[in-house]
Amino acid sequence: MIWKHLSLSVTGKSHSDRNEPGQDYCRTGAVRFADRDFFIGLAADGAGSTIRGGIGAEIACETLYLQVLSLIRTGRTLSSVTDDDARAWIAASREAILIRAQDDGQRLKDYACTLIGSVLSEDHAIFFQIGDGCIVTGNDDGYHTVFWPEQGEYANTTFFVSDDDFLDHIRIDRRERPPGEIALFTDGLQNLVLSFSTRTVHEGFFRPLFTVLRKNPEKGGLDLTAQLHTLLTRDDVTARSDDDKTLILAVNIP
Repeated sequence: MIWKHLSLSVTGKSHSDRNEPGQDYCRTGAVRFADRDFFIGLAADGAGSTIRGGIGAEIACETLYLQVLSLIRTGRTLSSVTDDDARAWIAASREAILIRAQDDGQRLKDYACTLIGSVLSEDHAIFFQIGDGCIVTGNDDGYHTVFWPEQGEYANTTFFVSDDDFLDHIRIDRRERPPGEIALFTDGLQNLVLSFSTRTVHEGFFRPLFTVLRKNPEKGGLDLTAQLHTLLTRDDVTARSDDDKTLILAVNIP
């Protein structure tokens, strides 16, 4: 089994109009080690209340990616990974952000970000999340969310890796059978592709994207990244959400 994947973060109109950098970041990789194939997908969204949130998002994703990669290279199976291991990955990301904040003479909360991730192998899947955004999986029974986006006590608030009680808001799920398709996205897309009244997924958004990704050749195919950029920056999409948008798509190929 191999994993084909596509990912992109685009700056929302709310930031670009003020000449600010985007606050979203994503990191993906299809890794092969000892004849076993893995997919790592990570996305983070910097808090809108601080302009350093994007830095925190990048540090969180890159640190956690290295944490997972290090574990894979020890030869451990994904099924042996515990919830405490996953919490340790996120804690390491938070520590890396703290070190950067201290080096910059800033507060940890100035680098606040959400974090969502998945690690998949041929026979196991681990999902984890803190804050909003969402993970959607697709199998023969349709498309479903792994966790529903977690909102704070007030409107437009959520939870961050930088929070003092971050461990209380880490959600972890695991499955013995990895999904055939998976999408991860930040909150800039969630109102467009999820129905909050019924807590369901708009399959019409995801199914065509996965179909194109699955059929596109590894070499000589269409430039799917450019097409994804066009989709995420379309006027009708921007009109419904002017926030940064990150979308990660992956399909497994037997």
